[in-house]
Amino acid sequence: MTTHATAPATGNPTQKSGSRFWKFSAVLGVSVAVGSAFYLQLITPEGVKSAFAQITTVEKKAGEGSAKTAKYTSTDDDKPKGSWNGLVAVTSDEEVAIGFNHVKALEQKDPIRLELTGRTAYDPNTVSRIRPRFDTRVETVFANLGQEIHKGDPLVELYSVDLATAKSDFQVKYVQWQHDVRLLTLREQLIKTGAISNQLFVDTQNDEQKSRLDFNLARDKLALLYEVPKDEIDPLLVGLQDKLIGQEKFGSLTHKAKMTIRSKTDGVVIDRNVVVGSYYESTDVLMEVAPIDHLHVLLNVYELDQDKVKVGMNLMIHFPFLEKDITGKVEYVASQVSKDNRAVKVRASVNNPGGRLKSDMLVTASLEIPPRVGQTVIPRLAMVALNGNDYVFVRDTGAEGSKDPKTKEYRRVKVQVAQENADNVVIASGLKGGDDVVTNGSLILSQLYEDRAMTVTGVPAR
Repeated sequence: MTTHATAPATGNPTQKSGSRFWKFSAVLGVSVAVGSAFYLQLITPEGVKSAFAQITTVEKKAGEGSAKTAKYTSTDDDKPKGSWNGLVAVTSDEEVAIGFNHVKALEQKDPIRLELTGRTAYDPNTVSRIRPRFDTRVETVFANLGQEIHKGDPLVELYSVDLATAKSDFQVKYVQWQHDVRLLTLREQLIKTGAISNQLFVDTQNDEQKSRLDFNLARDKLALLYEVPKDEIDPLLVGLQDKLIGQEKFGSLTHKAKMTIRSKTDGVVIDRNVVVGSYYESTDVLMEVAPIDHLHVLLNVYELDQDKVKVGMNLMIHFPFLEKDITGKVEYVASQVSKDNRAVKVRASVNNPGGRLKSDMLVTASLEIPPRVGQTVIPRLAMVALNGNDYVFVRDTGAEGSKDPKTKEYRRVKVQVAQENADNVVIASGLKGGDDVVTNGSLILSQLYEDRAMTVTGVPAR
């Protein structure tokens, strides 16, 4: 908030200081007179002695007066005391001489526009981070940094012994399940003829259920944990239903150890940390792909204005190279203040057709804060800043019955500022619509107020 310069508070000088002043003036006056006369040879040496005797007498009397004054001002009962209604009276002639102007405080009708700065960013909720789901070596990289990617495009080819082992285990579980299914079918016929016991048949049923669960678990491991596509899982079972299974039907280890990771979304490669031939763990991020159809706009709202910003408020976002501003809405207000710049982050989203907008672009935005009931607008000239507080002077309506119709009285009102602009100030509290506020002359009224407070109460105005 801008601080207005005001004249410093002054009070009446003490009587002790006044006595010193008159003592000094008297001695100085006599000394100058004597010295001038002596220089002009208008007086004799005897006259000089007489003049210095007079100086001594004046100094003595001045000292006695100073002592009496000091004795008088040191009495606590004689200190200035009194009550004051806080009003400053000014006559019509004085108003004209000073150049007083008055305006009516207006109710706020227009929204407050809060100017903000910020930057663009990719939507973190749509950024695809490409990780291997197992320890692996990278065989091939198909995408480069900044390359535009479409859904389904290959990104990297991996080679992993862990993957090959998981696929082989899946095949083994399938073969065992098929064996148990066929055995259960056979024994269903035997139990009907009494050729086998009920216990053996129940054990057969249990074995089939167990092997089926093991098979499903091996499939889920490939599909969910390792993210192997379905069209790469189903071919692993081709030919395994035959009674006689040859080694060639299980596939080669080299083939089963390979897997290609494909993009799950359209976008641009915004980060790449992968090198062909290097080994990576399941926690390593190989690259990032972000869609560019929309961007986030992150704006800074400083602590003084944080309570004014709410979700749903309108924003006008300005990009340096665009002719027109882009309209947005506040989607999110952070619950903490940034340690770096002591600002609260506010987020909005903007569409990005054609990908013209880039991430980390510096932008400005104008936030519209709707007018609030009870807030008023006054000229900036009317406000006086003093000791960290803001004041205005309002004409007191109780002065209409004054004995002197040419005298007006003003009271000082402390106000809370909602926003301070170059020309006007939005007042959050302290004024109401229609109050008669002083513009030109507010600084002089502030000085008169402080002088009056010191004169009547003996203490500075607060």
